[in-house]
Amino acid sequence: MATNITFLIDSTKLQKGGPSINAPVAVSHPPFVLNGKPMDPEYKVPIGGGENVVIYTEEANHSQSVKVAPCGIVAHTFKGEALSPSIMKDPTLRPIDIPNFELYPGPVPDFIAYLPDDNPQWTAAPPSWPYWAGNPLISQGLYASMTRTYVPYVTFNGSRIVSGELQYGLVFGLTRDGTSVEYFYFDPYLVINS
Repeated sequence: MATNITFLIDSTKLQKGGPSINAPVAVSHPPFVLNGKPMDPEYKVPIGGGENVVIYTEEANHSQSVKVAPCGIVAHTFKGEALSPSIMKDPTLRPIDIPNFELYPGPVPDFIAYLPDDNPQWTAAPPSWPYWAGNPLISQGLYASMTRTYVPYVTFNGSRIVSGELQYGLVFGLTRDGTSVEYFYFDPYLVINS
């Protein structure tokens, strides 16, 4: 079984983000959808031992010009105790395994547009047009394209060995212009082996 969490990021309420993943800006817990059900931002998500967790970020207003992606996990505390890299590298002590940052193919937006350098002029319609051959015709050239999009997510499994409350930081990147990336983070909870 998998636990799917989609954090709904309202980009209109975010200040300017940090310039790199090493300097993200803290934000409050956003609302989220847990396995298709809207949840309170402070809800602590319970997961079973060994359960797969899949985390998405989505722009809450469905803005087509703003894209977000999870890009970091900070293992903060487990059962109220600070975590260290050595604990997170030890499969017998860590509350989650090593996260994977992945993409799956999203929708393929196709478009058709006018050729920008085309200069329409009146000409005679070609003879292949049986009823309109020779009639005045003006036309604009077209081009079509299909660009693959991707949906980024992070996935990991909860421990089968240890149990307790994990506070983690989710770092996400956001672009408002399709060129530069701003970085933010917040600190939700998982309750493992609950």
